[in-house]
Amino acid sequence: MAIPFLRAIQAARPGEKLTVLAKRGPGAILGALPAVDVIERRSSVLADAIAIRRRRFTDAWLLPNSFRSAVAPFLAGIPERIGFATDRRTALLSRALPPPPGTAHQLRDYDSLLEARGISPDLAPPRIPLPERSAALASDALLAARLPPGESVMLAPGAAFAWTKRWPTAHWGRLAALLRESGVASAFVIGPGEEAIAAEAVLAAAFAVPVLGAHLDPPALAALLALARVVVANDSGPMHLAGAVGTPVVALFGPTDPGRTAPSGSPARVLDRYVFCSPCFLKECPYAHECMVEITPEQLKRVLDEVMESREFRGES
Repeated sequence: MAIPFLRAIQAARPGEKLTVLAKRGPGAILGALPAVDVIERRSSVLADAIAIRRRRFTDAWLLPNSFRSAVAPFLAGIPERIGFATDRRTALLSRALPPPPGTAHQLRDYDSLLEARGISPDLAPPRIPLPERSAALASDALLAARLPPGESVMLAPGAAFAWTKRWPTAHWGRLAALLRESGVASAFVIGPGEEAIAAEAVLAAAFAVPVLGAHLDPPALAALLALARVVVANDSGPMHLAGAVGTPVVALFGPTDPGRTAPSGSPARVLDRYVFCSPCFLKECPYAHECMVEITPEQLKRVLDEVMESREFRGES
């Protein structure tokens, strides 16, 4: 979501150094962009402040809305600290703007920060350049799974926010079985810590579906998704990575709002089953998780059949 924001700053200030303070995963993605330096976020705010004070930055643009994200630039003495007046942090900012209304796609949330400094927003979708090493790691993973590039459907059953964003693992297994019955190869694509989710889905599929990605960093995972025919994903990081490398996406939404976080940058189809409480944005469902459970594998398989035959999804005009 931050990539168009960074591109806009680079276009407006081509001679200036741009550095990102981020956790390791997002930092790896943003560090793959041209002329972007990365400082890995520490476990303490004081350590972050010391690290960035040494660089003598003139501006700090705060994209997270948290109080914590404003403390380190304040302690580091960065003169210009621009962000939204959220989470009781206004006193820590030199320029505090009203938060966006949250009615447009989240990509547009940061436009007002740019416009406050006379910078035109970048309206193009996110794009991730794939380093050669990342592309090689992805190719090796696909080769080890005996999957040809551009022909398999990659299934991403995870979601970091909460289990409520995840389609049931039994449904993922059934979908893999349906794809196999129609002669389409598939693989489960996961991140670190999602091994148990994949194992349950493989068990439900009742055959040895390849499981890829747990050992890959985010740029290599993006490169792996670039080799898929279609990616099926929950509202998650892999969904956005697939869009950012131009791979067609079928996205499953339940407790979150596709109007805010739908995939961008590639042909996409959103599948949802909105019920009376949608979107709730809750990490625990007080009901029976109907918004996700009632999207059936058979329904999703029909959608996949349609999109794989679609000229748009095949990249034809």
